[in-house]
Amino acid sequence: MLMTSTYRPPDWAPLQRALAAEFGDDAIGATGAFWFIGFVEGPADIGELRQYEHSGTRRRLVLDREGGAYRWMADFSGFSKVSVVAALVDVLS
Repeated sequence: MLMTSTYRPPDWAPLQRALAAEFGDDAIGATGAFWFIGFVEGPADIGELRQYEHSGTRRRLVLDREGGAYRWMADFSGFSKVSVVAALVDVLS
């Protein structure tokens, strides 16, 4: 997994979109429970992904710019698309 090394401001929009899509606009405030970790190289057809870490569980959520979720698959050393619900369940449990 390759993280970018140059500083860029955090991108909270994908997390806000994912939370709002699954739980409604009131859930956007839950972004406060996450830290922005940084940008990572995603699948070639998707591009850059954003990593967020939940402050309570210390588990990571990886999203594309539109709020689609991804999981690191060690078997092929890359990210694979998963449902946002499944990714949030993994992060929050």
